Amino acid sequence: MTVLSGPVGGIVLARNETEAIAFCNDYAPEHLEILSETPDVYLPKLKHAGEILLGKYTPTTLGNYVIGPDHVLPTSGWAKTASALSVFDFMKRTTIAQVKREGYAALAKHAHVLAKYEGFDAHANAVSELRDKLVK
Repeated sequence: MTVLSGPVGGIVLARNETEAIAFCNDYAPEHLEILSETPDVYLPKLKHAGEILLGKYTPTTLGNYVIGPDHVLPTSGWAKTASALSVFDFMKRTTIAQVKREGYAALAKHAHVLAKYEGFDAHANAVSELRDKLVK
């Protein structure tokens, strides 16, 4: 939206609260200030913002310098898929999964289709009838 990319920012007018929240979630701003007497009521509806600053006494400047949230924030709409820099970015995490015999067949057929589509024959073979003959 070019109105927000100029040298002095801009204003977006919405017809109602639903439209305003939809815009915020689509635009995924780096900083989102909620200037309302009851800003907390909007939190469950807001899905994408680098940081959300609640109320008229929480301007971006306080967020940047003194109240604690990290100022390394996703920009250019990246708040749809990324978060502010946090301690989790410096921690090693491991995902763990286990599929039981009862669930394998249903999952394997979908994984086989996706692996074939991507051209990963070895992955496809690992969930194919060839594998099923070897594993009993």
